[in-house]
Amino acid sequence: MQLANEELERLVVRDTLTPLFNRRHFITCLAERLSRLERYGTQSALVFIDVNGMKRINDTYGHSAGDLALLHIARLLASSVRATDIAARVGGDEFALLLDGVTEEAANEKAAHLAEMIAQTECRFGEEHLPLSAAFGCTALREGDNDFAAIARADMAMYAAKRGNGN
Repeated sequence: MQLANEELERLVVRDTLTPLFNRRHFITCLAERLSRLERYGTQSALVFIDVNGMKRINDTYGHSAGDLALLHIARLLASSVRATDIAARVGGDEFALLLDGVTEEAANEKAAHLAEMIAQTECRFGEEHLPLSAAFGCTALREGDNDFAAIARADMAMYAAKRGNGN
């Protein structure tokens, strides 16, 4: 019974494909960070990440390759955040990070480092090398924000990056 409860608890907060948190848990954590900001002035930043070219990977190599690419990126993100940070898969090929005690400038530096890491690490599907890159959008959480406002700002920054140079 205890194992079943632990599995159920894991399914409530974890993404089914990746080892990351799911969207529901991410939104809960974002609301908590916004409350801490309002109450204590605790700084945090939000980073939205969109994997480039997933449709092409799925269409060319199949959905198993796409899943492998998502797992690869999820592992890179998970290994690059601190215990106080939150890494989540929030949509099909979209990820998000909540970085604790970080300014927007520091979040941008982290995003640049992650973009380079994703582009430089090899992801192999059988004999094929999957070309991976991602677009990043960063914003600091601001007093008066709600979760929708913070997400919209990070999302707009991510799409601006996508329109600019792709990352």
